[in-house]
Amino acid sequence: MDNPKNRRCIIFAAAPVSNPERLRRFLRDGDYFIAADRGLMLADRLGIKPDCLVADFDSLKTGEGFEAPVHRLPKRKDDTDTMAAARLGLELGFKDFLLLGASGGRLDHTFANFSVMLYLLKNGAKAVLADEQNTARIFLPGTVYIEPVEGAFFSLLPFSGPVSGLTIRNASYEIRDFTLTPDSTLGVSNEFVGKTVEISFNQGILLIFISTD
Repeated sequence: MDNPKNRRCIIFAAAPVSNPERLRRFLRDGDYFIAADRGLMLADRLGIKPDCLVADFDSLKTGEGFEAPVHRLPKRKDDTDTMAAARLGLELGFKDFLLLGASGGRLDHTFANFSVMLYLLKNGAKAVLADEQNTARIFLPGTVYIEPVEGAFFSLLPFSGPVSGLTIRNASYEIRDFTLTPDSTLGVSNEFVGKTVEISFNQGILLIFISTD
């Protein structure tokens, strides 16, 4: 395998996807694919043969006949299949992750996948969660730049506690040195104004969503 630091790891999770073809735009040459249990079905719908399978086989019947390596998990475990796939990706040396099939379906699993992204971030990697209409990333304190997306909204939500010192520039709704708390929806559905949006904050964990639906 080429140097994983120069490649991206895509994890196929098990959430339902109505139109997998709308996910194809996120794929690129050289991606390394890990299927997390029933995420193998999403890979199959996209015509992709994963490089490995991580599964406890509570959703899949068996791993027999799968040509790539199979990392079998116990049914009673602390990690979700998606988290186990993320850990494996880090062990393989990847620093860039994309989670597909990781939202929708069971709400608890969707929320848990934000925790997977935070785990990857705290271990020196970056991660994006994407579905047919949305992308999500998670950030630690600093400055983030977002290029405008035609017809889309962007939303900011605090993860696990307040986000303080929040400043938004070059957007329809701008704020300065604001504290965004988990009991507020103020950060939802901001609009692009044709400029690169600048977002900065000095404390907390911030989820940024870009939505086209």
